[in-house]
Formats: sequence, C-alpha cells, structure tokens
Amino acid sequence: MVNEHILTYQQRIGITIDALAEEVRYVASLVFSNPLVIFRVKDSEILAKKMQLKGVQSVFSIDDVYGIRIIVESINDAYKVLDKVSNVFPGHLDHDYLKDQKPGPSVGGKVLRLLQFIAYRNEASFEIQITTVAFNEVNEQLHYGYYLRKYRS
Repeated sequence: MVNEHILTYQQRIGITIDALAEEVRYVASLVFSNPLVIFRVKDSEILAKKMQLKGVQSVFSIDDVYGIRIIVESINDAYKVLDKVSNVFPGHLDHDYLKDQKPGPSVGGKVLRLLQFIAYRNEASFEIQITTVAFNEVNEQLHYGYYLRKYRS
C-alpha cells in the first residue's frame, strides 16, 4: 500500500524507482561492466515509524525513501563507482563503512561493509549503497535484523 507520504515524495522526485535505478545502473556501468543493481521503495509502515522515531513531519527529512544498492566485484571497484556516481548525482558520502567498519551487530563476526551515498533529485534525497558481492550477503542479513528490531517491534 502506498501512503500519502510516499506519493508526495514520488511527485517531488519526479521519477519512478525503476527508472532511477536504471540511471544509476548506467552510471555504474561506465566504470564496472554489468553491475548488479537492486532497489526498493521504503515500506509505508516502516517509513511512518522512522518519521515518528526521528520526530519529523516531512517525508523529505528521510534520506532513504528510495534505496538503490550497486554490487560490484571489489572494494577498488566500489570506490571507482562512488567517484562516478558522485560526479553525476549531486549529494554526499554519508558513511564509508568499507574504510571505517560500522560498530554494532555482526553476523559471524562480520559487520556492515558498504559506501552510503545520499543523492538528490528535485530536492528529494535518495540513498545509493555501493558494496561488493562478498559483503552483500552479510549486509542483507544485518539490515534485515536491524529493521526487525527497530521498526517491527
């Protein structure tokens, strides 16, 4: 179910998640042949709970209503893709969890490993994560556990 906040966001950003993910895939492919790109629109209930937890009324205070992940072969490729992405999309590197591992939960001693870039289109932010094939599985497990604890309780 798409709620009012997501509709407002989609109107401002002016592009579907599918089309935006294709743009991001094209940019990444200029550096790394055939990158895997996965994407999602934040679940309406989770979005509402995140807004409540952050104490915000505007959907535009949430950076990851649209989320796109680029999966490449190596850490070196991830930084090359980040450089290209940051030259095409206005935004900023929010976190470098490849260089500075995120403290917190782990899976088998492994922690979250990715680059988190916040990009903008029509003054609406969206998140681009860049990671490697090797780190992606652990990242998915950690992300799923985090969301269960924080937003589904």
